[in-house]
Amino acid sequence: MALVVVAAVTIVVAVTRKDAPVPVVVVPDPGDVRASDSLVESMGVAVQLYQQASKYDLLAPALGDLGIRHIRTGGSGAAFFRHVNELHDNYGISTMLVMDPREGYTGRDTVTRGVLPVLDAAEGVEGPNEWDINDELEYEGEPWPEGVRTFQDEMFDAVKGFTDDDADVQAKVRALTVLSPTVADPDAAGQLAGVRCDVAAMHSYPGGDLPDAELTSKWMPSALQLCDGKGVVSTESGYCNTLTPSGCTNQGGVSERASAKYALRHYFEYFRAGVERDYLYNLSTDEWDLFLRPDGTRKPAFAAVASTVDLLADPGAVVNPTRFDVTVSGADDVRHVVLQKRDGSYWLALWTNAISYPAGEECCDVETTRDVTVQLPRTMNATVYAPTFAGTTPVERPGAVQTLAVTVPDEVLLVRLAEAPGATSTPVPTTPSASATTSGTATPEPTATPDAS
Repeated sequence: MALVVVAAVTIVVAVTRKDAPVPVVVVPDPGDVRASDSLVESMGVAVQLYQQASKYDLLAPALGDLGIRHIRTGGSGAAFFRHVNELHDNYGISTMLVMDPREGYTGRDTVTRGVLPVLDAAEGVEGPNEWDINDELEYEGEPWPEGVRTFQDEMFDAVKGFTDDDADVQAKVRALTVLSPTVADPDAAGQLAGVRCDVAAMHSYPGGDLPDAELTSKWMPSALQLCDGKGVVSTESGYCNTLTPSGCTNQGGVSERASAKYALRHYFEYFRAGVERDYLYNLSTDEWDLFLRPDGTRKPAFAAVASTVDLLADPGAVVNPTRFDVTVSGADDVRHVVLQKRDGSYWLALWTNAISYPAGEECCDVETTRDVTVQLPRTMNATVYAPTFAGTTPVERPGAVQTLAVTVPDEVLLVRLAEAPGATSTPVPTTPSASATTSGTATPEPTATPDAS
């Protein structure tokens, strides 16, 4: 199956060649109403499925319980292919396959050796991983960047030009999304400008900072130099919990509590910025595991993500969201996203964009709250959830309201808004204060790429 575009985005991109300026990213209106399930579709997880094959019996049920539908992993061999297929068959999980010469692939044989054994489970292929920081690597005698560009060209041709006597198999392969190679240093992306791919991939680690740190100012413009600016997926980004300055590949870790807050905020920040899918790194049992401890027990981020998926998942026919004017006022650093389910209910996500832990220090969690006022277009029945730590149980039931006072922490709150019988509309002020943000534009979900599976 192909990668489905999960959010309507507005990205203005300059022509991107080696001698061209870096693209300019115009972030979509954060208040645009989008289908609830499109947020869930945008959520992915990177998994060390090949490297930790011996722990598959631990990882597989964890992935099933997490509820995420999309993983990103790389590998080869019979055991790896069996695991990818089992995750699809048992849990409905689709896989983005990283293709890299270090796993024995050539660009020419990626389909025959790496895709066909898992075709029903595959949603795309991704080019070589972070060769810009590995000077010793070569592909058929060519170092970075020429070797990576050659491999990518071959892989793109192998996918898009695939032929088979079985027309269905041929169509499935050609419909796969081809992601770009990735770089560790965003400044190196220009050396691959215009490389052939459907969507650009980036490794936008925030370095222990806010989840959206330099997302639209550095990471997205860098990635959009690839694939002629057709779109962006984050195939690695996240946090780890080694609380030393040199931990987490010298990025500095954060506490388990903070990483639970950041994990959900990361998904929502990337969604509102127009990133098509966000694969958090990672689910395994190594230092960078966001979801599991070395003994396999589950960290707070696991429950936070699983609860959010439970609350917002709404599979089925694509929703055409309807207009819903919301104004959030009172704090400049409170972010929000408006979603709608197929039953007509709206879900307002709110969070304070604040540091939750001083990265790399053995110190203390930081708790930040902001008091805001939410103005609705008409009286609605409101129910408040705090999925990061309170799961799927409501934490407050304000009932029928048109104006709602909310104390917003540095974690995601979800406010379910259902139609109240006999509700009437009161005019909303047309000149919001400087700290107010207004929502309401219905964002039609783009036509999905046909499911080739």
